[in-house]
Amino acid sequence: MNMSPKLKKKKGEENQNLEVDQKAVKILRNLKNEEAFNFYENIGKPTGESAQSLSDFAKKVNTIKLESLQFHLERKDFQRWMEETLGDSKLAEMIGKITPTNDEKLRAKIKEVLGNRLQELKDAYVTIEVRDELTITQ
Repeated sequence: MNMSPKLKKKKGEENQNLEVDQKAVKILRNLKNEEAFNFYENIGKPTGESAQSLSDFAKKVNTIKLESLQFHLERKDFQRWMEETLGDSKLAEMIGKITPTNDEKLRAKIKEVLGNRLQELKDAYVTIEVRDELTITQ
């Protein structure tokens, strides 16, 4: 088994000075069931969909009902989950600037913000997964 990780080198750094962006790893981690974001259409009306990670959340935004996106954005549920559970105040602030609308522009704007932030985070991290053997993946 090859145990030598292939890590991205930050500009101007030598190989021995590679770092893992711990904040990005925390934000992009898979969550426990009780930490997942649960989508609702309205108070007391769950959609049955939940997101176990930020990547999962971004995928769900593609298919979740528009009413649910509007409902959560108006209540600041997305921002609260992103800041308090994921620990990403930058993303929470960006999502908070989106004006809730009742058309597909809302979905497009949320997807754009999420896509940009996910790319930024993925460019800055390495995930270490421990299973039967230790593997390091990007």
